[in-house]
Amino acid sequence: MQTANCKLQTLRPALALAFGLWLLTSGFVSVSHAQSFFNSRGLGEITPSGEARVAGLAEPSALSTLNPGIFVGLDQTSFHVTALGTGVLGTQHGNSRLLGEVRPAAFNVAAPLPFATRLFAGINQKFSQDFDVWSDSLADTAYRRRIVGRGGIYALRVGFAKSLFDKVCLGAEFNHIMGGSRENWRFELETGGYTSTDTIEVDYVGNTFKVGGSFQSRVFSLAAYYEPALDLSARRYKRVHGVITDTTRYYDISLPHSYSLATTINPTSKIGFDLGLTVYPWQDATITGEENVSSLGYKNVWRGSIGAEYDIDSLHPVRVGYSRQTWYFSAVDTYFDPGFRFQNPPITEDGIHLGTSVPIPKFGSLDVSGEVLLRNSRVMNEVAGRLMLTLSYSEAWLKRTRRWGY
Repeated sequence: MQTANCKLQTLRPALALAFGLWLLTSGFVSVSHAQSFFNSRGLGEITPSGEARVAGLAEPSALSTLNPGIFVGLDQTSFHVTALGTGVLGTQHGNSRLLGEVRPAAFNVAAPLPFATRLFAGINQKFSQDFDVWSDSLADTAYRRRIVGRGGIYALRVGFAKSLFDKVCLGAEFNHIMGGSRENWRFELETGGYTSTDTIEVDYVGNTFKVGGSFQSRVFSLAAYYEPALDLSARRYKRVHGVITDTTRYYDISLPHSYSLATTINPTSKIGFDLGLTVYPWQDATITGEENVSSLGYKNVWRGSIGAEYDIDSLHPVRVGYSRQTWYFSAVDTYFDPGFRFQNPPITEDGIHLGTSVPIPKFGSLDVSGEVLLRNSRVMNEVAGRLMLTLSYSEAWLKRTRRWGY
């Protein structure tokens, strides 16, 4: 029996690594269907940080590795890989539709260097552009439009951080932004089949910097990061099937700065409370074409969160949180009532978040979170669910203790 236990202990790290690779592989080979029916607007949905530990606390992004200054107590090489499953139930004018997807969400790695410095890198999705929507049959036509979008905008990140006195950390990172989307516009006959399909492909590329910092003590902690304006160069290619002429258009998108703040209070060693705020002042976002500059019509929006964590013991934390946010673009109201205040009503989102961690001896932990999101607008309502799994590794992870710095 002792020999069998010894072999099991030896195999656990390999099994955990294999499980993480399976999560990553299954995400890549799975078929994506949609994240939100609203994603056909703007650049798409702003996606979460890709860390189940932070998601369980309602996503205070300044406490995640999106903050380049979060690495206060890192003294071992670590990495984490996240898989995300999403289901969305959309309801509009009495009709309902359920869609879902499974995909990799993020990968991050960090390593200590001499003189209390840290080097880190990662990749995460900034915007999701997956959607699958259709129009009602028009009174003067025999078909309806179905639009299927696939794609997203990603950030390849590399950065450097410096820890001071084991309580303060300052960091900066370079982001290479890249990605693209493909939209198929299908014209479907009421009797079945498609008359034609138009294709729109958009590629994005850009670069930006981000700076952040954090302070951590046993009772009180504070974290923040700032992202300057983001300029994206875009190439839009449209192919109209059945028509000889195809078109290519080049333009630039400018998104103003954004920033995130978060604080943690630990009244006892077992209980902690978190507050987070992220602001996107994007009212001045613009698009520049060949001849003119025009407003994108985005809004100044915010996302607030409150979370709590209780350690049943040093290895089994329980996390809970609530979040509320508005979206930077509005829904499209095709049934406009002149007496209603908003032609394109705003989108609001309320979220309930839960999470925990499962220790993996001699490896790290598997962080798990579940979220239920209620999205409302005058046009359509959504109920979205997310299940996030993050496999976290550390060189010498002796026990899982409560800490938001890596």
